[in-house]
Amino acid sequence: MAFFDELAANATKNNVSVVIYSGNDDSLVPHRGSEVTIQNTTFGGIQGFSRKPSTVWTNDRGEFAGIVHQERNWTFVLFTGAGHLVPQSQPENAFVFLREFVLGNNQTGFFDGSNSVVGGENTSIFANNLMPGQSGIALGSGTTQSTFFYPSATLAAWESFTQTAIPTQSGGSAAANNNGAQNVMAWSWTERIIGLWSALWLALVTIL
Repeated sequence: MAFFDELAANATKNNVSVVIYSGNDDSLVPHRGSEVTIQNTTFGGIQGFSRKPSTVWTNDRGEFAGIVHQERNWTFVLFTGAGHLVPQSQPENAFVFLREFVLGNNQTGFFDGSNSVVGGENTSIFANNLMPGQSGIALGSGTTQSTFFYPSATLAAWESFTQTAIPTQSGGSAAANNNGAQNVMAWSWTERIIGLWSALWLALVTIL
């Protein structure tokens, strides 16, 4: 993002950290938008993350809380089971995130340019290159009054479509498969697809 590069460069110059977080159930501002923005922003002299975020982080009870990636003073955290208001959806995990990654110095997900990431990488948490959210759409004002579910056949058709519509990285060296440029292309198409799907869901729910 050209308009963001100047801010990012200034942050790097002054050793200012940037933390971006999202919930995987956020249909108002889908997390793919955050990821694509990161991949199109130059910080620390390099465009985007060098590796796709795929390191598991947990809460104080050792439960899966989402994924995290830290590189060149930028941190991206994706919460599982959280919507647009992360602390409201996942208060315990939000507290751990604040303590460990905002106020603290937790190194989970840190990549220093070598061949390894602190905490490892776990792509098995992704289904077709995505971390699935809940299948139901909560309806109500302030509190959930009902939950809408699309027919199983509709969901199955969508999953079948995304298996071929969402690009995946294959072939080449490990370094080539993880460079920022390739990630930008794959994530950009994913964002477009998810954006269209989110808009369709919201439109249909409004009609119903």
